[in-house]
Amino acid sequence: MTGTRRSSNFTPSARDTSGALINHAGSSLKKAQPDKRYTTALRLILLAFILFGSIGGSVNHAAAASSDMIVIVDGSRDRVPLLPSTVLSDDSASLSPEQAADLLAQPDAKRNTRVISRGYLSSVTWARVSLEIEPAATGLWYFTLELPNFDHLDVYRIGPAPGDAPEFLFSIGDRELPLTDIATRFHIAPMDLKQGRFDILVRGETASTMTLDINLRKLDAMLIEEGKFVSWQIFLLGIFSILFLGALVLFLYTRHFIYLIYCANLFAHSTTWLLINGVGPGLLWPDLAPHFHIGPEKPVALSICTTITFAAYFLSTARVPRPVRVLLWTGAVLSGLLTLVCIVAPASLEAWTHPIVSSLGLPVLAVLMITTVIALLRNEPTAWPLMLTWVVFLGVITMVVLRDWGYIPSNSITLAGGQVAMFFEIIIFAGMLVHRLGKLQAEKIQLQNEALTAARAQEEVLERRVADRTAELAVAVKRERAALVLQRQFVAMVSHEFRTPLAVIDGVAQNLAVEQPETLTKGQRIRDMVKGLLRMIETCLIAERIEDGALRISRAPIDLRLLLETAVENSQKTAPGHDFNLEFPEQLPHLSADMKLLEIAINNLLENAIKHTPAGTAVTVAIKAEDGTVDLLVLDNGPGITAQDSGRIFEKYYRGGKTSGTGLGLYLVRAIIEANDGSVFHENNSPRGSRFVIRLPIQPGLASEEENDEQ
Repeated sequence: MTGTRRSSNFTPSARDTSGALINHAGSSLKKAQPDKRYTTALRLILLAFILFGSIGGSVNHAAAASSDMIVIVDGSRDRVPLLPSTVLSDDSASLSPEQAADLLAQPDAKRNTRVISRGYLSSVTWARVSLEIEPAATGLWYFTLELPNFDHLDVYRIGPAPGDAPEFLFSIGDRELPLTDIATRFHIAPMDLKQGRFDILVRGETASTMTLDINLRKLDAMLIEEGKFVSWQIFLLGIFSILFLGALVLFLYTRHFIYLIYCANLFAHSTTWLLINGVGPGLLWPDLAPHFHIGPEKPVALSICTTITFAAYFLSTARVPRPVRVLLWTGAVLSGLLTLVCIVAPASLEAWTHPIVSSLGLPVLAVLMITTVIALLRNEPTAWPLMLTWVVFLGVITMVVLRDWGYIPSNSITLAGGQVAMFFEIIIFAGMLVHRLGKLQAEKIQLQNEALTAARAQEEVLERRVADRTAELAVAVKRERAALVLQRQFVAMVSHEFRTPLAVIDGVAQNLAVEQPETLTKGQRIRDMVKGLLRMIETCLIAERIEDGALRISRAPIDLRLLLETAVENSQKTAPGHDFNLEFPEQLPHLSADMKLLEIAINNLLENAIKHTPAGTAVTVAIKAEDGTVDLLVLDNGPGITAQDSGRIFEKYYRGGKTSGTGLGLYLVRAIIEANDGSVFHENNSPRGSRFVIRLPIQPGLASEEENDEQ
């Protein structure tokens, strides 16, 4: 039998839950020694579990006290538990409904007066319940199987006559299609009850724990109860979603795997919660559940894995012995492998994976408690919240075991214990993460403050060093300026004091040549040396003016031919062993420049060429005019200038190679030519020698002095 499913208005969808990110998921966790609050909390938790068992036992005993072997449905209650009942196990799964009904009708058949979990059974369980419907209870009721994670439950009706055969009514369970369009977490089927007496026969088969929690319910009351329950579940799932998103954001921000482990732990607990309560297969994916069955063993295994990993991370500190840390991480790896096995295991092996995962609860918890106790003895602060979590789980597992063995009843209180423990763990773990994040932030701020303090101290040291160095530089600059002043004073003094005796020497040499003609050559040589000394003094004075920015240019039309012939004639006198070639065009361009300074520049270039040209070789002086400029070229046949020296030969006091001199000649050449709006540069001549080029602008319409005289 199948039925169509329509939407119901009594419950909101879990997919629509949303909320803002919780900044503090729990209170800060204490570090060092235990205090009275932990002891009080442990005592309250143990007392709560004792109360759970006692309340659950009183509820079921109250239900069983007034019971006989017939369930009276009188209409006074909206929910009628189908208890007491007779039960039997069909180990070979070979009994027919008739055979099972006959065996359950025997006087020695086993009787249940309360809901008991029979654990993981591979066999089939049969149960028979006798009902008497009174007139006030006739009408539509719903048969409910109120424990999710139950694969198949076949329901039969046995008439009131002793020989009536069982009549098949319906099948419900996780692997069956829903029979109604009512959204509920339970497996339900409608039943039209008529006055009289009849029996219900059920056949149950599941890979989960065998618990026959079957009831008759009125629809309105059931939907009201379901609405409250689902609203509460959605509220909790909303909290879980907020925690999940918060941890995911922290993982994306910090890239630390512990936040991802918390996300996996939260997902595992939430999925386990949904499966245990039936919210997932009953409400969220009811149509998929029969085709894609998801057993709780998978999220339970993932919960174990993530819980151990979380504990291993927080207990992996210097205070905890290394063997303890190795044991915890080994358990995390093994539980991870178990989770993988549960995920890939086929449906035929679910009957094995369920009990294996469930049986690991106590051993894993024992290992966690032992290792955490060791951490407590080593004064590890994070061990206290972990131990509090393990104590809660110990109480829950103890309660579940006692419930499965039948010592305490199976009811909503005992069934909700696992949810309480999972929620407690989620909150405690969230608090530990928040505390860890706060601690890391505090350490980060402390490191930043320390770094800032160190930087400020270093800055102060650097400031002192800079101040000391500045003072030293100020003293050095002051000394250098004083030295420059002395140098200029010395040059001025030398210029002034040397000019008079040199003039006297030049006059005496001139008179001597007139009075004694035989000394003409010697006198002329004396006069040439005097002129050389005067040029040297003039060079130093010009260099000083250039440094002071006091060099003044007196422009006037110049005769290039006369200027170059005079310069070459003077050079021939000082270097008679060299030949000089003059190459002029027929029409010389007109220039306006400082005649005296330009003469000094050309003389310096000729002196430089004479220094680097071997005796007997020629020095060429040429003029080329093109494109509005005139080039004055001085070419020698020396060894040339290296690439290393080429870029620095115009620097002050620089002397390339082993050349003698003051290092001012080429420096003055560049300064003088640039002051006359020209430029000077050097090129290596081919195949050897150097070429210095002075490039000056031509001024059209300007006639030379010679042409003006002719006019």
